[in-house]
Amino acid sequence: MAPIPCDPHPAEDDAALRRAHDTLAYGGDWRMARDLLASAAGDDDRRSRYVGVFAESALGPTAPGRPVEDATWVDAWARAEPDNADALLVRGRSLITRAWEVRGGGWASSVSKKQWAEFHRLLALAVPVYERAVALAPADPLPWAHRILLGTAQKAKHDEMERCWAELVARDPGHVEGHSLKLMYLCRKWHGSHQKMFAFARTAAAAAPDGSPLLVLPLIAGAEWASYRTTAQKSLLSTVLVRRYWRRNPQVQAEIDAALHRWFTRPTRRDGWYVQLNYLSYALYKAQRHADNRAVIAAIGPYISGLPWGWAGEKSALDAFTKAHTAAYQQA
Repeated sequence: MAPIPCDPHPAEDDAALRRAHDTLAYGGDWRMARDLLASAAGDDDRRSRYVGVFAESALGPTAPGRPVEDATWVDAWARAEPDNADALLVRGRSLITRAWEVRGGGWASSVSKKQWAEFHRLLALAVPVYERAVALAPADPLPWAHRILLGTAQKAKHDEMERCWAELVARDPGHVEGHSLKLMYLCRKWHGSHQKMFAFARTAAAAAPDGSPLLVLPLIAGAEWASYRTTAQKSLLSTVLVRRYWRRNPQVQAEIDAALHRWFTRPTRRDGWYVQLNYLSYALYKAQRHADNRAVIAAIGPYISGLPWGWAGEKSALDAFTKAHTAAYQQA
């Protein structure tokens, strides 16, 4: 069997975004980001994705002699256009991204005191950036979504997080990134519980119209729960419970059906859909619904995400996806 093609570029199949990311990652002109982001005005999904990809590109080369928080093309843009809300959005998100780069992705016990101090310092710098973005663009939901991400990392109080959530949904009740970020906040490994996470995901999915990516939220919650059970609570019992959850739970099967038939088969595609596609494919694989998975895997193409496939217990995310691909096409 030929190797499965894998393209890990964060811009996925958006050629204009890919060009901008690659140019900016190597010190290109920030006006390229400004103009592309302006072209996405009115499309919250696209703006969310563009801001995230641009923030990631700021991890590239930095200006010598400047502090880390003021050394990238993002910071130069914010200095040049201090009243541009888009510039502040990208800078705020990049500060969060840079903070996580310093901290690393390991367990808290593996992070040094120096790393923690720099992590929290960079996060604190993002707070006034978002406050200014809100003042400049009061109708924009995206700063409030990012403040949920920021508050999760800063261990913000529950009341503050609920205020950010209320502000977000007042502007866009179906904001996809905002829902994903609140789901993360509510999961057990952060500041919630399995019960709160599932209740949120299922409530949002129940209210979602046909074609909404929010129909995939219960599957994201399920993958998060299964990962927690098989890592933080690793045991034979956990393995059995996770297998039964995916294969025998009627509610989970109904949630997979909803995502498959009410979201995936709908013709309207929204920016960022590869994230949801990968979670749907993962759920179908775990549920052993391989024939149903064939069309989803075909739609994913080379845009395989690290999560949830990295939670599958294989050597790599690509190894896990390859097994799902093989299972799907063996039944063709």
